[in-house]
Amino acid sequence: MIKKLAASIMVLTVALAVAADPEAGPRSATVPIALDHCRMTVEVVFTRTDGSPRPARAWVDSGGMAVVAAEALARELGIGPAAMPANAGQTLATTTPVPAMSLGGIPLAVEGMNLSVRRGRFAIPGVEAECVLPARCLRRLHVVFDYPAHRLTVALAGVLAPVGTAVPCRVNPETGLFMVEATLDGEKVALGIDNGSAGTWLSDKLSAAWLARHADWPHAVGAAGSTNFFGFPFETQGALLCLPALAIGSLPVARELAVLGLDQRLFDWYSQKSAGPVVGFLGAEFIARFRLEVDFPGQMTWWQPGPVPALRDLDIVGLTLRPENDGSFSVAGIVQRDGRPVVPGVQAGDRLLRVDGLDVAGATMGMVINALRGKPGARRVLLLERSGKPTTVKAQVVRLP
Repeated sequence: MIKKLAASIMVLTVALAVAADPEAGPRSATVPIALDHCRMTVEVVFTRTDGSPRPARAWVDSGGMAVVAAEALARELGIGPAAMPANAGQTLATTTPVPAMSLGGIPLAVEGMNLSVRRGRFAIPGVEAECVLPARCLRRLHVVFDYPAHRLTVALAGVLAPVGTAVPCRVNPETGLFMVEATLDGEKVALGIDNGSAGTWLSDKLSAAWLARHADWPHAVGAAGSTNFFGFPFETQGALLCLPALAIGSLPVARELAVLGLDQRLFDWYSQKSAGPVVGFLGAEFIARFRLEVDFPGQMTWWQPGPVPALRDLDIVGLTLRPENDGSFSVAGIVQRDGRPVVPGVQAGDRLLRVDGLDVAGATMGMVINALRGKPGARRVLLLERSGKPTTVKAQVVRLP
């Protein structure tokens, strides 16, 4: 009885405080997250033009700047048919302002932003989300990316007491993109923190230097596992390596990190939206090993290690996949090792229909990539379509690179 009375008094106290200050609202909120291909999605709430709420599933992208909405959501938020992109594979930036948006009741920063729109069910092919929540919307908040507990917390500045190992970061106050200093093969480098990318991408200048110094390091050509972003053409030409160690500040050294070495010009472009020049970014496969806390205004991060990944990222059938706007998947490329494809019988341009018992149509990127993983030596039966005809390939799981 006493506990019930105390709880009632607490509720009444909160109600009176809100009544006394109509502008009062939550100072922090915690929401559950879903993870797929290490990518994080959460529920946000838009305000329609008539003032009613519209919940939507959002892909959290700390490397992005635009709020992108899938076609159906865009219509509900006031985008007319004439503004829809003619090319289904392209995203169109409109002149419609992003409506008010909140997460767990915490307002997100959307002023000065216009909505982008893409045809299809999802804002980005392969990710089960109606919209993209970019770093720019989080740039005034204190955010906890708690991957081990599958939770995301957002709070006003100064509300949370930080937990974990402190590591300074640099934040672009306009875009919200942030970066840290890491040590790779004895060299200190600046890297973005990009949880929108499943994997870690680094400059080919770094990967070429490592291979020159370490002739015994195994490597391959082409994206696989977490390094397979969206099957962009350049992914098929990247140098695929497994870094033995990576260190950030005084954190425990991370082991076995898959990376894709790509043209430095990509990171020159990325640096323009970051807080400064970077030579790559750490993706979600690495970030998901931690509870990561970020004080965007205070330019500080805190890290707590979580469980070690259960599966090795690059024990996999070596294909680079591209999720298409219609929910299908095509083969962008086949990983090459010692100049030979690691999956004989598959060709770039094939449409992937099934992996063992998984029908690929409508599946997420994470579901398909996970279906290709396994114990080295295991077989996966791939049903493909080539020139309109079905073909079956028995592919072997290999240890890459």
